[in-house]
This record gives sequence, structure tokens and C-alpha cells, in this order.
Amino acid sequence: MLSFNTSATPVKISIPKQCQKLFQATEQLVAEAERQPGTHTQVSKIKNKLNQSKKQILEMELATQIKSCDRGLAKLNRLRQPEQQTN
Repeated sequence: MLSFNTSATPVKISIPKQCQKLFQATEQLVAEAERQPGTHTQVSKIKNKLNQSKKQILEMELATQIKSCDRGLAKLNRLRQPEQQTN
């Protein structure tokens, strides 16, 4: 269970584990991008887009959230496979 402070009162929102993993992984990628030369100028745009995507996912029905996050994790894992093979 994560809590988001969107107003004076914190709101508790139940987020599927798949989505928690996806959000953490994407935040980690953004943090890595911040450290790369030349990408720091785009990081604020990336963060805004990420926050918009999170908001859209959280507004979906639970089953759709799970399906969307599963797809996102699968795509992210495919993107990372070449990186893992070279390390």
C-alpha cells in the first residue's frame, strides 16, 4: 500500500505489485538518465511524462492496471536484455 499526499489529507491507494515494480524500475531509469551527460536537459520532460503515465494507470480499473503494468514490465525487460548480455 502506497500513500500519496495530493491534498492536506494523505490518500491511501492500493497499487498492484506489477505497477509498483514498473514505477520503481522507471524511476530508477530516470535517475540513471540524470547522471548521463547530455540527457539532464530532457529529464524534467521525462519525469513529467512518467508522472502523467502513472496517473493514467492509477485511474484505470484494477484488472486493466495489472494488464498494463505487466505489458510495461515485459517491454522494459526486453529493452534491458541487450544491456544485461553485454555486462
